[in-house]
Amino acid sequence: MNKEELIATYADRLTEREKRLLGRAYDTLQGNIVDSPDAPWAPRRCISPWINDTTGIWNWDSAFHAMATSYFDIPLAKDCLLGFMAFQLEDGMYPDVIYLTGNKVEKLTKPPVLPWAAWTVYEKDGDKDFLKTCYPSFVKNEQFWVNQRMHDGLFHYSSVGTPEEIAKNDYLFARYESGWDNSPRWDSPVIDFYPIDLNCFMVLFYRSMANIAYAIGEDGSAWTEKANALKQLILTKLFDPEKKRFADYNFRLGRFSSVVTPASFMPLYIGIATYAQAQAMHKLGSDPALFYPGMPSVSYNDPTYSTGYWRGPTWLNIAYFAARGLKNYGFLETAEGIREKILSMVDENTDGIYENYDSKTGRGLYWHSFSWSACFVIEFILNW
Repeated sequence: MNKEELIATYADRLTEREKRLLGRAYDTLQGNIVDSPDAPWAPRRCISPWINDTTGIWNWDSAFHAMATSYFDIPLAKDCLLGFMAFQLEDGMYPDVIYLTGNKVEKLTKPPVLPWAAWTVYEKDGDKDFLKTCYPSFVKNEQFWVNQRMHDGLFHYSSVGTPEEIAKNDYLFARYESGWDNSPRWDSPVIDFYPIDLNCFMVLFYRSMANIAYAIGEDGSAWTEKANALKQLILTKLFDPEKKRFADYNFRLGRFSSVVTPASFMPLYIGIATYAQAQAMHKLGSDPALFYPGMPSVSYNDPTYSTGYWRGPTWLNIAYFAARGLKNYGFLETAEGIREKILSMVDENTDGIYENYDSKTGRGLYWHSFSWSACFVIEFILNW
């Protein structure tokens, strides 16, 4: 459907601001479609995060693009996934990025959200053939994560190479694999941590695989068992009982990270936290000295907080997961306050939908026409 049809479909539940933002998000995504016959993913249409000299299709970006466009263009949503999945490596890993030039980054992957995206797309149109196409690829990808990114039952990030080779470049590719690039979370070696969000994404992976299996006539019980086992490890191993918060855990040093970020709210988003744990997280989420209302990518009071990429700005994807998680557990006033702040940021920067935003002033930062920000504007409006 076109922009006007999309807005009209939901018009009775939208404010004027939401209609305006939904239209801007639609335009941003349309403007970043790459359907050139010379593209490496041709003849599929795929969405790049941006259109510039590094145009390409990225791993978890493609999942977010598919989830958002499934509201108005199912064929495009499927292309975003299938176009990217075609570049899966022999060991099951999905690469980081395929550039329009044909160059690829295969030293690292990204958080495992593609099965979740595929299930989300399927829920819109019930195309079992689409799921049957995806399923074997996802089975292979799960084996990659288990074989190369698991330690004592929990998952971690890394990259191609020996530990010594990975360390030589300051863990650059392993940090990129997390999607959080220069986050203070990784001022200590990223490969030494069980990241709270990664393990929650793997629960979503397993849940999605169970759903997909049952939908195509397979037995999904083994996937459900894996999801439940990982859930228990998260609840027992990744909740800091002393500081009363979910946190990344350094398994080399045997201690929790002191850096607090929106990633700690992911157990609320996927609904595995106990209510007592959710209450403890709400204390953080509602505290103006920490996260409220801009949901910065590291807490306001962290000594490293700045406007430097993943060291303080508001990113719409992680802010959405955190706010929606709080809403899931009934903390409506806090969740709505965060949502209001973020949609106001986007609305006030009328020259584009930015990659991220200054979490204090609301000023748009970095790239000015960023696809996944548009995706999460849509999520904040249509899936709230």
